[in-house]
Amino acid sequence: MTWVYEDGDQGLNCRILTVPIQAGRLTLMIRHEDLPIEHCLSYATRQNPRRFYLFVSKVLGKHWPVRPSIMHEIHVRLAAKIAHLPGPVLVIGMAETATALGRGVAEEAAKHTERDDILYLQTTRHRLSRPLAFSFDESHSHAPDHVVYLPGPELQSLFRAARSLVLVDDEISTGRTLAELAGAYVRLNPRLERIALVSIVNWLDDPRRQELKQSLARPVSFPALVEGTFQFEPDPEFLPPNLPMIDTDPHPEHDRIAVDPALSGVLAGRWRLATDPGFSWGTGRNHPPDRPLALIGTGEYAYTPFRLALALEEAGYDVHFQSTTRSPILMGDAIASRCEFPDHCGDGIPNYLYNLDPGRLPVILYEHPALSAKHSLPQLLNGLALVVEEACRVS
Repeated sequence: MTWVYEDGDQGLNCRILTVPIQAGRLTLMIRHEDLPIEHCLSYATRQNPRRFYLFVSKVLGKHWPVRPSIMHEIHVRLAAKIAHLPGPVLVIGMAETATALGRGVAEEAAKHTERDDILYLQTTRHRLSRPLAFSFDESHSHAPDHVVYLPGPELQSLFRAARSLVLVDDEISTGRTLAELAGAYVRLNPRLERIALVSIVNWLDDPRRQELKQSLARPVSFPALVEGTFQFEPDPEFLPPNLPMIDTDPHPEHDRIAVDPALSGVLAGRWRLATDPGFSWGTGRNHPPDRPLALIGTGEYAYTPFRLALALEEAGYDVHFQSTTRSPILMGDAIASRCEFPDHCGDGIPNYLYNLDPGRLPVILYEHPALSAKHSLPQLLNGLALVVEEACRVS
């Protein structure tokens, strides 16, 4: 990939980057960086005719493997930007990409302020039999339906009484999806006072930010590590790719296998790693194998796998973390390798793992034993499978 740097207009106080990808050319106008954008992003081409370009985060732990400590730093930095908001605070992470990020922000905000009024939920594409709070679509996505379930009875009063709403995504391009989610929550809780749209990278210009503030009719802030705008110029010779074929039951239920407590709400600051989780590494030993590790979350299930990876890194192991994904991306650009396999929930949806380091032992982390028993990915990668959620469940 060739990057072209141009001197920014000093009056605008920005720098301009031109980035070619297979589908065309991105021109980025960067006006603020807590961290250099080169530290945070690379770029790729989607296998999706609705939107060709993809911002590939280097610090999210999804399409690009990352040290868990780097992910943790991102969580801490973003948490500091929302820790002052009046409570109760409802934090919602966007599935599937930002579930670890969203909960990480909530957990770090609670940890460093010692607050007990931060409730975390995540959107999901799982179909559960529990009561629905609201649903909405992500128009450019290959899998557009999002749902948010009502928390359990013990957390519903907090959910309905939030004074601040924090929506977390890895990057914000138009804000449409987050605005739909915020609007749905405002209808449920019209007393909401403030909204924060949190991201690693925010591409909203000032007019669009003003539109969002007016449409949501209350103060809206946009905490981010990198801010700017971008333009995409498609290559007229690039042939639009087709979306992968999906053979799925439109109404599967996942009650038995979707046991991540974030689906029904958790109070941030109470997550604990079990001191003796009883993990089996498939080797008869109590410790991970003595070789570099690639710990891999499965789809939306990413926060507990990330925390396990972080604990191993802090214990001295050489660990990278990343997650499987539904997102189809073309090889090339920032994508050096692509592994396609059936989804772990049995929905008939192709899943992918990108940029896996072949020198590392893959360890795929599942939230329920039924998932690891049926999934082909550990055998496909010649790796190990662990079931971790029950051992690390909030006490």
